Amino acid sequence: SSGINAEYGHKPPSEELLGKLAAVDQFSKIAKYLDWVKFLNEAVTFLDKRQSKETWKKCLPIYDELNCYSSLMEDTACSHLKRVMVAECRKRYKILTEMALKSFGTVNWKTINNETLPTILDNVRFLFKLSEPLCHGKPNVKLGLKYIFSHFELQFKFHFMRKVKTNDISKPEWYFTKLLSWIGENKDRFQQHFSILFKDENSATIKALLVEQFCELAVLKLSVDIPKLDDGLFTHYIDEVIKFHKELKEHLPLSHTKSPVLELFTEEKTLNRWLQLETISSFNFLSAVEADKSCFEERESGSGYPIPSMCVRVLSSVKAVGERVKVFPSLALNNSFYSLQCDLLKEFMVHLSDMLQKLGHKDPKFYLILNSVVYILSILEEWSYDQHYIKVSKFEGDKAPFHEISQSYELFRQDVQDSLESSISTKVNGLLSGYFKQSWILPNRLDTITPSCSAGLMELQQSLTALYSSLAPDNFLLIWSNLATSLQLSFTSKILYRSQFNYSGAQQFRSDMSAFCGIFYDYCAPSYFTKLNKDLEVLTQPCETARLWKGEGTTSLDSLQDLLQERNITLPPTEVLKILKLRSDI
Repeated sequence: SSGINAEYGHKPPSEELLGKLAAVDQFSKIAKYLDWVKFLNEAVTFLDKRQSKETWKKCLPIYDELNCYSSLMEDTACSHLKRVMVAECRKRYKILTEMALKSFGTVNWKTINNETLPTILDNVRFLFKLSEPLCHGKPNVKLGLKYIFSHFELQFKFHFMRKVKTNDISKPEWYFTKLLSWIGENKDRFQQHFSILFKDENSATIKALLVEQFCELAVLKLSVDIPKLDDGLFTHYIDEVIKFHKELKEHLPLSHTKSPVLELFTEEKTLNRWLQLETISSFNFLSAVEADKSCFEERESGSGYPIPSMCVRVLSSVKAVGERVKVFPSLALNNSFYSLQCDLLKEFMVHLSDMLQKLGHKDPKFYLILNSVVYILSILEEWSYDQHYIKVSKFEGDKAPFHEISQSYELFRQDVQDSLESSISTKVNGLLSGYFKQSWILPNRLDTITPSCSAGLMELQQSLTALYSSLAPDNFLLIWSNLATSLQLSFTSKILYRSQFNYSGAQQFRSDMSAFCGIFYDYCAPSYFTKLNKDLEVLTQPCETARLWKGEGTTSLDSLQDLLQERNITLPPTEVLKILKLRSDI
């Protein structure tokens, strides 16, 4: 078998044969190249001869073939031929387009009738066939629509792009209003006359085509005017563009979000200018609000507690920054303004902190600022459920909308609250300093609270009353509960568990503590002080009962437990014995 293959089997071609094959292939490529050059020359000659008013329509088949050849050469290595052919294709497209639009004239929709409509439709179909360079076979809908809307373009340029009174750079609302009027007046006409050209499209898409064409006129005008605007007019243009877009939505299908007018403001240079102006304006507004004498005028928060007017104004400004750009589909643009919102809130927190440094803890303005922080946190929580902000925050991978700034405000709230609590607690403890040194071996119980205790309890009651009427409920709840806990700890650690009592002293201390607890009963149930009251109940037992319990406890804890249950004392026997040791008279 191997011998047969060696004698009769396949042998590799010789180098000479390979060279001849390569030469044939190269000759074939040269011949094909010359064919393309010949076609290009013939096409140019044909088109040159027929670019007259009478024969220009005959150029379409040759242009179409030229465009086809140009599209096929996209991947060729013959760069020179490709460059020449594409340049020629673009040149002929421009010439044919200008001749077609000039020959067809403009389309005045008000004069369309059964006699003129067929001609207009034929003209549009011709323009659809005039594909753009390197887009062979793709209908040129853009060119066809330009012809359909040519009369409106002519009118628009006449009124708003010449030296006439209606072309006022400070009044973009004039041409926006005109475009909206044209859309409203002509959307049914467009559907009636030209829907036959778009058989594969639904009515909503056809309506969107109409709106886009009128938007292109706005873009044409804005592109000329925007570079000429000062900062004030630039801001005015943004407001008018957003207003225009919102009114456009009445004429667009719900799924249609693309707007060439809005896209104009997402271009890097224009967007950067807008963001810079918005930043300067917003931060200047913050400073102006702080300097305003009415910044601490009280406003209703909506939840029953007062906040300063500056808080309402600043949050309205921050919200407006985000609301203004919601109409823009670009998440990158929205994220830029979302970052500005966060920066404004951070700056406002710095302003509030600076204000607090100048205020005493009893100043009503201090309470208003603390309420501002609580109110801002509630608003940020509300915004965090907004689907718009959820999408924007995910753009850069944030945990949740306004998560970081909310944490900063929460820490700020805790610091202010701690400072307020510490101030009250320090003041009350200072007034009770003599009370903490009080001897509790008394000849008899007083009819009133201990004199050294009254000033401290009076200060506590006045502070809580002021806080209750001034602070947000959630904040007040935290403050009174923390004060109750810390002061209760002071009374137990400095007096109850460190002093010696006789029966009269124990009764007097219990009376004082009843007054202390009573201050908080307007805000909580008596059960809040259950442990303190149980300890005091044991401490104030008559001498005979106290001796009996103490004696039983030294022999049998179980026996003591039975005695305690008879009197509904729920403290463990060991704790009861610990408290009874504080009695010096048993």
